Amino acid sequence: MVVSLCPKDWFLHPAVSVFFSCFGPSTIRMNYLFHTLILLAAAELTRAGHVKVRCKEEQITAKAGDDDIIQCRFYSRNKAGSVAFVWKKEDAAGIIYNYTMSHSSLEEQEPSYRDRVEVFDNEIPKGNVSLGLKNVTLSDSGIYKLSVATRSQTTETQVLLSIRALGTQPVIHSPSDELGLLVLVCESSGWYPAPSVTWENGLGENLTSYSHTQLTNCKGGSVCVKSTLEMDNWPTGNYTCTMWDQELDEGVSSTFTLIHRVPLGTVIGATGASVCAFILIVAVCWSWW
Repeated sequence: MVVSLCPKDWFLHPAVSVFFSCFGPSTIRMNYLFHTLILLAAAELTRAGHVKVRCKEEQITAKAGDDDIIQCRFYSRNKAGSVAFVWKKEDAAGIIYNYTMSHSSLEEQEPSYRDRVEVFDNEIPKGNVSLGLKNVTLSDSGIYKLSVATRSQTTETQVLLSIRALGTQPVIHSPSDELGLLVLVCESSGWYPAPSVTWENGLGENLTSYSHTQLTNCKGGSVCVKSTLEMDNWPTGNYTCTMWDQELDEGVSSTFTLIHRVPLGTVIGATGASVCAFILIVAVCWSWW
């Protein structure tokens, strides 16, 4: 405690001469240092309850069926036991995860996330408030909000999670054509969003310009893809259909091998000529008999 021997009015007087006459230069320096230390201590006490939250990414892209983690941390001088946090999703009625008083509280958890989300209890004292999601689905896409609270402050942040889905292995088939023209159809389901579709022959030549692709809605908000390749001239060899997700940089493909195809009209004509020849031979032999 610092006791001033001078009148209070002197201590507050703005004139430097009064300060010097009362304290002297050395005392003024000590008084200035004392007040500086008090201000620093007050600022430190204010910061003691302050909490900051940072997430590794503001936008995350994940593949349906995978496990993923929204990585976030909090920074505070409070002990972990005095920190609570809750994860919510913008379009969900219930909470995703609630952690308070050093344990999880999931009574109000959104049913679709039950047994599919987790936090990392052993890492919470170190500031880890990440949310782990298992077997993510298209419906998990959306904005996730994290709220972290101490005894004196609450702060929030949010992350956009986008789920993309790779479809099934394409199936290529060749439907019959009354004109004898060859048509290859490549089909796959379960995509989101729609993939890019390309066709190539065995020489690596791009045949996509000879195709057209149809998209239809499938279950769970996914997309079904049907691509049809039509050409006038069909050399024998391999024909590959590839469906690709540019964002995930992944895709699937299938190959159809064309060995030989005789137009339907030609087959019928050849068969008819053989039958007529057989009847003529039988008639001649019968007349000789």
